[in-house]
Parts: sequence; structure tokens; C-alpha cells
Amino acid sequence: MADIEMVDLRKNYGTVPAVKGINLAISDGEMIVLVGPSGCGKSTLLRMVAGLETITSGHLRIAGKDVSKVEPADRDIAMVFQNYALYPHMSVRQNLEYGLKNRGFARANIDKRVSEAAAILEIQPYMERRPRQLSGGQRQRVAMGRAIVRNPAAFLFDEPLSNLDAKLRVQMRVEIRKLQKRLGTTSIYVTHDQLEAMTLADRLVVMNEGRIEQIGTPIEVYERPETLFVAGFIGSPPMNLIDVEKTAGHVAWKELPPKTGIVGIRPDAISAATSRDESSIALTGIVELIEPIGGESHVHLVLDGSDQSVIASLPGRTGIQEGQRVTWHAGRAALHCFDRSTGSRTE
Repeated sequence: MADIEMVDLRKNYGTVPAVKGINLAISDGEMIVLVGPSGCGKSTLLRMVAGLETITSGHLRIAGKDVSKVEPADRDIAMVFQNYALYPHMSVRQNLEYGLKNRGFARANIDKRVSEAAAILEIQPYMERRPRQLSGGQRQRVAMGRAIVRNPAAFLFDEPLSNLDAKLRVQMRVEIRKLQKRLGTTSIYVTHDQLEAMTLADRLVVMNEGRIEQIGTPIEVYERPETLFVAGFIGSPPMNLIDVEKTAGHVAWKELPPKTGIVGIRPDAISAATSRDESSIALTGIVELIEPIGGESHVHLVLDGSDQSVIASLPGRTGIQEGQRVTWHAGRAALHCFDRSTGSRTE
């Protein structure tokens, strides 16, 4: 196990910058999740740590050693890919043994490591099967087993669950988190799925256009987004972002600083209760769409005096009808204010 430090890491493809000066310190045993939209640079950054992409400038240290120019095989890391990267002509056992054999491990040591990994991942019944005879979840377990037998300083996960169906993704997500906690291995996990990110991470690193937008625990990032991008990206449904200038019919917005900024409200912070206290603001408009999601409903409301809409996450069956005019409320403490021009949080 080891800590990982990135100091002003940059990656250019010709004259095009893909990763723009990343500074990040990862503690020994920590699970860091890089999350962001496609093309934000998260996978490129992970591949730079793995040594699969050259570093244009900056420094990468693993366990205090600068490995910026060290070959991938000498970085003491193990990577799990989304396509499993298993050898199709080999059995599960042979796939697990392959890397250890190449490194010259003794037979007894190989058998011990493979046996331990198989037990941890509960893949003992499949050891003589070929990858084509396994389900997607079983293949992913084998891919993780191949990383575990290495006993590396760090695990790198590159969207490992993206090829699985929704139910299996949830199951495997839980298994990866339990496994990481059990082994205590420093890990960097890349995903565009924010639910995956929120549930797996000790700390989230939200990326956008090759830069870090915010670093924090999942709850810190959710409850206090530092930029408009983070506010709109983290959360499902995403935070409602209301342009104050475009809601002239709402006197309540004029009382909010800044008077020309963007106000954010989480969908779960909106109440459909008819009563309100003095510290709340009113949201009045026409219900445009209702999406029942099991134990809650996502209700879309077009605000009076504007073409903007908000989504409220309301519990259970609301009794509200599409086309109905309603007034909802949100407490002022639940409001997030951002500067329109910079995208930065103002309060």
C-alpha cells in the first residue's frame, strides 16, 4: 500500500491540452473516485498514473518515489479495465497465475495467492472455466482477482462496471467497496456514473475539461457544491439552477444576493406543503410533468414569470395533476448562490 501524489500533472496531445495541471494527494488506503462527463480527462489521468499515457509535465509520486518516467510494470500498481482484458484461451486459474509467472514467483507462492484471491472473490467453482463460459459479473471478479494476486501498492479501476446490467452493477459496486475496505489498498476509481461515485468514494474528485472542479467527501460535494458545474452534475435529479434575472415575476428572488446570479435548489429541498414559514421562499407555477419513481415522484414545475422549470422530489403519490397550478416552498438555508460569469459559489 502507498500514498499517491500528483503535482501539476499535464497531458497534451500535440497542442491540445487534455489534463491541465492536476494537484491531488491521495492517502495510503484511501478510495478516490474521479467523476465527470465524457471527455473531462478522468480516464486520461488514470492512464497517466498507470504509465499507459506519458506525462507531458509535472510529477507523479507513489510511496514517495517519483515514477513520472518509470515503466508501467515497475510502478507496483494493478489496473482493472471495463472490458475485463482476460486471455480468452486461458482458464480462470491461468489468467490469475499469468502475471505472477511472468514475474518469476515461486509455484508455492503463486498457488497461495491465487487460492486466497479466489476465496475472497468466491470464484473457486469457476477456476477451470474459460472467460467465454462466465457471466459478466464472474468475468469482472476474475479481472479483480488478477489485480489482487499482485498485492500492489494501488488499484486503478477504469469504469469497471460499465458493461454490466443495472442490477449487477449495484451488486458489484457493493462488492468492490467491501473488498477495498477489507484489503485497505489505495485505490483510484474512474466513473461517469455519479451514484457509483457517491457510494464508493472516501473522497470525490469532480473533473471538468481537464481540471479539478472540487474535491471532498461525497456529502460535502453534494451539500456544498463550489461551482455551477458541480451543482448541476452531482445529484439525481440534478440541482435546479434558476437564473434570477429571468424570473422577474418572482419578487422573492429579488431579495436574494446576488440579484443577477444563479440560485440553486436541490429537488429534495422543495416542499409541497401548503404552509410556509417566514424563512422560506415560494415557487409558483404550472406542473408540466410527473415522473413516478417508486417511493417518490419527480415533479416538473414551470415557474410563473419565466420559461424556467424546477424539479421537486416529492415522497410517494403526490395527488398532484399535470397542468395544475401549485405553490411550493424552499427554505432559504437550502439555497445555493452562484456568480453567473465565473460559475463560482458566492454564499
